[in-house]
Amino acid sequence: MKSNPELGTFVRKSAVSKAFLYFSYGILVLFTSLSIFIYFKLIVPVTEGAMNFSGDISIVYYSIVFIMGLALLIFAIARYLSGGLTFYLYENGIVTDKKGIMETLYFKEIQDVYLFTSGKRLFGVNNIAVRKNSTADWYPISARYSGIFKVIEFIRSRHVAVYVPLLLKKLEEDQSVNFNFVDFKNLAMKQFTAINTNSYLNVSTKTMQVFKDRLVVESQTIYFKEVLSFSVTDWTNQMQLMNKDEKIVFKKAFTSVFSGDIFIALLDELVNKNKFLNQ
Repeated sequence: MKSNPELGTFVRKSAVSKAFLYFSYGILVLFTSLSIFIYFKLIVPVTEGAMNFSGDISIVYYSIVFIMGLALLIFAIARYLSGGLTFYLYENGIVTDKKGIMETLYFKEIQDVYLFTSGKRLFGVNNIAVRKNSTADWYPISARYSGIFKVIEFIRSRHVAVYVPLLLKKLEEDQSVNFNFVDFKNLAMKQFTAINTNSYLNVSTKTMQVFKDRLVVESQTIYFKEVLSFSVTDWTNQMQLMNKDEKIVFKKAFTSVFSGDIFIALLDELVNKNKFLNQ
């Protein structure tokens, strides 16, 4: 892929790792060879009377069927797991490729970035999904993709760089910015109940609104002029607002808020740097 004026510099390509697929090819060849060996070295001599066999020869046939069935099952699973979109990452957006059908997602148009952990890992994000808005389809890049940690780091950093200035401009024009979030306990349950990437993406969300002078979360309104600081704890990644009485008035887990990096950047500007305080 080449760079272009709208997307900017091409950075990297990411696709599902083919290691398991290549492994399944080896298993298929090995098990097929084993089945052929059994057939010609045991079944043929027995049926032609050149070898004595005291047992039921049908057991050998069943063994071949089992061996080949297992090989084909492994191959089918590998083919299924190796499927998926190919992603091309650019300075200003992402291009997806589904069997030659290309689609472009510009960072300036992506509202939700969902970070989650799957597999045997209990901590540390190893999946990312993006979408244009709450009604659009997700585009997940799972832990099975090549260079997943570099992909996650790049998308997060470029999304912040491109999207935050646009949102600050909206706030300056007295508009609001919406953030979708999920109850953290529901996300925690996904870690133990999800069976595939689609399971992780099947979550119910709520919405909170950021204005230049306040944050509205469900029935709660928090005015920034009454807030002492906004912070993110190092160990638990809890985002919180503390009022001037040193009481925590807002707390959310970082991964429970879609586009959490954007949320942090905005709250840092609005609260810690008091961007619109004197306007």
